Amino acid sequence: MKRILVLLLALAGSVALAGQSTSIDPAAVPVEQEPRHRLVFVNEFVRIIDAVLPPLYVSQNHTHTLDNVAVTILSGIAGAQGQARIGFAGYSRGGYSHVITNPNTTPMRFVAVELRAPDHGAGEDVPQENHRTVLSNAHVRISRVKLDAGRSIDEHQHPSGYISIVVRGVDAPGTWRWHAAGEAAARLDAGKQPLDIVEVEPR
Repeated sequence: MKRILVLLLALAGSVALAGQSTSIDPAAVPVEQEPRHRLVFVNEFVRIIDAVLPPLYVSQNHTHTLDNVAVTILSGIAGAQGQARIGFAGYSRGGYSHVITNPNTTPMRFVAVELRAPDHGAGEDVPQENHRTVLSNAHVRISRVKLDAGRSIDEHQHPSGYISIVVRGVDAPGTWRWHAAGEAAARLDAGKQPLDIVEVEPR
């Protein structure tokens, strides 16, 4: 019974993050003023927010004005179920206020990319090796890049600007980088462990 209760609470944490209001609460604070949501990067195309929720944390009511993609770095859930959620990228339309809860006994972490404007280049949009599109709509394209240990991808180019977020690999989970339109993407090497990256491209 206790195990079932823990599982239900863990699932509630996931639902609490995914669910959202369809309106803005005037009393809510902007997302970057919520104590556990840190604004770490801004340019004309994106804003990046790094959110770490300690165990049993209940956030302040806060507002997301922009469309955003939240990438799960730490799920807060132990075992295979928790591992399966790492790297999940959830898209939400902006214009809502909500409260999120971590009912688990370990931290939850999300890197959220807020979409401000596209950074379109002049090059042709060619499918890239090992890039799997997980969502594509009028506002964003989300891709997952996975490499087995010892594999690599040669230097390549994306015509539009995007954010890359490390889920697993040589760099620490949650490491992000902005790549401007037309910028050559460096060769990717998985090294001794698999490489897993989420790419978020504003449209």
